[in-house]
Amino acid sequence: MNQLPNEQVRAAVCVATALLLLAGPVSAQMSSRFGQGGGTRLGQQTVAPGVKTGSEKADKVVIKRMPPPNKTAMVRTPEYTVNVQNTVPKISKKPREWALFEVKYETAAKWTDELAFNYFVMTKGKNDEGKDAFSYYSTTIRYADIPKGAHMSCVTIPPSLVERYGEPVAVALEIAGKDGSVLASETETIIPLPKEWWKDDKVRDNASVTQRKGLIERSKTPFALINADDYEVVQ
Repeated sequence: MNQLPNEQVRAAVCVATALLLLAGPVSAQMSSRFGQGGGTRLGQQTVAPGVKTGSEKADKVVIKRMPPPNKTAMVRTPEYTVNVQNTVPKISKKPREWALFEVKYETAAKWTDELAFNYFVMTKGKNDEGKDAFSYYSTTIRYADIPKGAHMSCVTIPPSLVERYGEPVAVALEIAGKDGSVLASETETIIPLPKEWWKDDKVRDNASVTQRKGLIERSKTPFALINADDYEVVQ
C-alpha cells in the first residue's frame, strides 16, 4: 500500500483536530437552544417560556355579555298561543315580571366536556320597618358537551321573590372548568360594592343582607322554549 507524504498526514491531522474543537461549541449551543433554555418540551416540540400550549388555549372561555342588574333585567312572563281551550278564565290580570339574567359566552375548544356557571345576585328591597334590605342569591348551573363557538346561559328570579324582596342591584358570574379552576369571571353592579363582593364575608354576613334560595335555571321557567338552540344541555 502506498503511504501518504508526511505533509499530507500532518494536514489531515490538523483538519480533524479543528473539527473536534468546533464540535464542542456547536453541541453546547444546540443543547442550550433546544434543551436548556427554560422551555417546555412537548414530544418533539419545544415551547418557549410564557407561550401557552394548545391545551391551555383550548380551555379558553370568554364572557361576551353580562346582564345589567337594573330595569332592563326585569322581563314579563312570555305568553304563548295554544289551540287548547281554557277550562277556566285567566286569573292574572296584570303581567308579572321576572328578574332575567342572560349571559353570552364563547368557547375555544372543539368540544368542552363540562362547564360550571356559578351565579351570584344581590337584590334590594324594604323590610317591615321601611329600611333598605338586601337579599343574596347563588346557584350553580352545569353544562355538558359544549361545542366550539357562541352560547347563552341564563338564570332567573321568579316574580314572587322579586315582588317580596326587591329587584336586582348586582350580578356576578364565575365560569369554572371540569377541574374546578375559574376560567372567566365578571360582575355588574349599580351600587357601591367590593370588587369581588360575592366572596366578601363582610357583604354576605352583613346584618342587612339575607341569603336566600330561589335563583333558578331558565329551562325550569316559561322562557325555556325561547331560542332553545342557543343553550347547552344542563347536567
